Amino acid sequence: MDNILLAREREIKNLQKIMKDDNVYLTLKANVPGQIKRTDISIFLINVMKKRIYESFTVTNENFFDDYDGFYYIFSLDEKNRLSTKLAAIALEESDAIGRYVDIDVFQNETKSLSRSDLNIKSRKCFICGNNPYICMRNKTHSLEEINNKIYNDIIDFIEKETKIIVEESINLELSLDPKFGMVTSKNKGSHSDMDFNLMNKTKDVITPYIALMTVSGFCNNIKDIRETIKKIGLLAEEKMFRASGNINTYKGLIFSIGYAASGFGYILKNNLVFNKLFDIIKEISNGLEDELLFPEKMTFGVEAYRKYGLTGARGEIINGMPSVVEGLEILDKYNNFGDEALTMTLIKIISKIDDTVLLKRAGSIEKYNYYKDLVGSIKGYDVEKISKITDECISNNISFGGASDLLAVTVFIQKMKKRFYYV
Repeated sequence: MDNILLAREREIKNLQKIMKDDNVYLTLKANVPGQIKRTDISIFLINVMKKRIYESFTVTNENFFDDYDGFYYIFSLDEKNRLSTKLAAIALEESDAIGRYVDIDVFQNETKSLSRSDLNIKSRKCFICGNNPYICMRNKTHSLEEINNKIYNDIIDFIEKETKIIVEESINLELSLDPKFGMVTSKNKGSHSDMDFNLMNKTKDVITPYIALMTVSGFCNNIKDIRETIKKIGLLAEEKMFRASGNINTYKGLIFSIGYAASGFGYILKNNLVFNKLFDIIKEISNGLEDELLFPEKMTFGVEAYRKYGLTGARGEIINGMPSVVEGLEILDKYNNFGDEALTMTLIKIISKIDDTVLLKRAGSIEKYNYYKDLVGSIKGYDVEKISKITDECISNNISFGGASDLLAVTVFIQKMKKRFYYV
């Protein structure tokens, strides 16, 4: 306890050093119980709320501290109205379950924070029973285990909910893009006589919850256990997909690829890793995946393509840390939107980079495979007329770039997750 009190005294001194004008200052700290305050969970909570603070206020400077009492930030704001700032901070604290588990205090000219009572606003309630939290603390109404489980489960629910939204948005953007080189769009079936927009939407809704579970799996598991866990989840997603589609393969490839991206994202969130570590983590999660090509349990077209032409398909993309997705993200960064031009140019880049065994199967020969890859790769700018002409040729010859289509959705998913969880 003495260490905690000393840490809080140091926090006041740090605040005094930083407050040099009559602007408003914020402190941000995780509101978690127990003697050990510096945990993966507390830094996750702080990182999520830090992003929200930057979205809600004009921050002119930030200072990060790591003391016995836990991690915390002091933010300098371009703001002089502490009352409106406090109201905005309270709104952030009340926004959802994540907001419950942080404290955002507002200061101006003095080290006494502006409280809720100063604004005649009711104090926060116990997040387990809804009663006065100070009474619960005094009476030890709730065990430390109960409180920590509540926090952890709320975080898992938050991640799952956010991932579901982003998965749906990402697939919708890919699916609605038109023209698209023989793939199903909102306007036509492309080269797929057995699929249409409605069927793709129907199966998208079925698989989305399972992809969200893969993100949760990455958050909850040790890295060596993730691959087997998401494989089981992926097989369940495939089963539901085939049942909903009447045994038509709409998203099997996407389930596989996005599963690694989603679980990798969950892992970097839990372990407070920078965004760019995602692709190293995907490589690490995929450890052993190459054996499915070298020592297959059954002969598939993907295995045949590897043995005959050295094409590694979706597995190779994962094993190598999604290099085509990395390049696709660079294009999306350049455009900074998800418009048709940005998505089309990203898709073209992916097509030019990947080993697409779906294309090879439809092309029927390596010569035609290379011809169509080069044909799409010849598009150097957003020339809608040329894109439409090549798309018509693809449809006439039953050509489709299914592997690239999956990775476009994955690229959008990663970009949206980055924007949602990282301050960029």
